[in-house]
Amino acid sequence: MAWKDTATGYGWISIVLHWVTAVVIVVLLYIGNSIQALEGAARGETLLLHTSIAIMAYAFLWLRIVWRFAFHHPGPLPGQSRLFFMLGKWVHMSMLVALGVMLVSGPLILWTLGQPIHVFDWFAIPSPLGANFALSGFMHAVHRAAAIVIFVSVLLHIGGVYKHTAFNQDGTLTKIIIPAEEGAGKEG
Repeated sequence: MAWKDTATGYGWISIVLHWVTAVVIVVLLYIGNSIQALEGAARGETLLLHTSIAIMAYAFLWLRIVWRFAFHHPGPLPGQSRLFFMLGKWVHMSMLVALGVMLVSGPLILWTLGQPIHVFDWFAIPSPLGANFALSGFMHAVHRAAAIVIFVSVLLHIGGVYKHTAFNQDGTLTKIIIPAEEGAGKEG
């Protein structure tokens, strides 16, 4: 089994990056969306949980983004529609770009308020910036917009998985579950 991607499939590195990122994103979207409905201490605790998980996963999520842009996607399976392959690729890339936007805008929301980023009760990352409430508001709007892009992209991605699994039955889902064979095309 390949560690790196091949021309026909994903390797272990991409598979682990994909599934861990999927879990982190779903958790962060759920917690982040929950913040809006809360008030007082519960809101602060939920925000702390959201930012703490995000900061703990920060380097891993950047690795996920960089890895995919550096090594691209394996090609389509035989018989897979080129149009749907390209559409799926663009949905995937929009999700990764939106994730990168969130990784930048998230810290900037707090830092442009002049506040540190607290990671549970373990430590805090001090703000390198002075307070700029207008910029913080803008960063919050960007963060929310990127979350919406990720949410829609995840829904489209799940829809594509369903299409490939239920209708096409073309083995596309297997590519991100079972690593490609060593030497199966050029490795990336």
